[in-house]
Amino acid sequence: MRGSGLLILLLAVFFGGSSAAICEFAAGNFRVQYGLMGQNIYFQLVLAGVPNTNGWTAIGFGNSMFSGLDVIVIRLLNGRVHVTDEYVRGHTHPFPDTNSVSVTAASYQNGMIMARFSRPVQTGDPYDHPLGGCSTWQFATILNRMGPDGSLYHHSMRPVPHVVCLEQCRI
Repeated sequence: MRGSGLLILLLAVFFGGSSAAICEFAAGNFRVQYGLMGQNIYFQLVLAGVPNTNGWTAIGFGNSMFSGLDVIVIRLLNGRVHVTDEYVRGHTHPFPDTNSVSVTAASYQNGMIMARFSRPVQTGDPYDHPLGGCSTWQFATILNRMGPDGSLYHHSMRPVPHVVCLEQCRI
């Protein structure tokens, strides 16, 4: 996938060629690479084969919507990509929390959503899950329906849970 190795290359150049232990989760056209550097986690998300329509994908931190999920939502809204920090508990719309996400790039081009962003492991926000050690992450691997105002509709496909141990992803 074009650009999937770009993050590894940029990090290797930035860190003087040191070997990076970038971790990756991929399913279908969805791919996210992530790595821990200092107290921040760096992400590169790519979703390919996306029609130019409004929709969303996400990475959630926590076990389930019922227990509460800290969510980084990536929206494609009117041809533009937006990355937000949100929280959801139960079957309801998520709400924005204190923005702990720093976006370095976000674009939609040739049917591909790409977003590069970071967030601290510990944010101090009561709605953000601390991500040190091993924890369950939830990956919404497709573009889900969304309202014209950017409100999320329930995911069309159940997010894929995956246990992530960040120490294995140190860069």
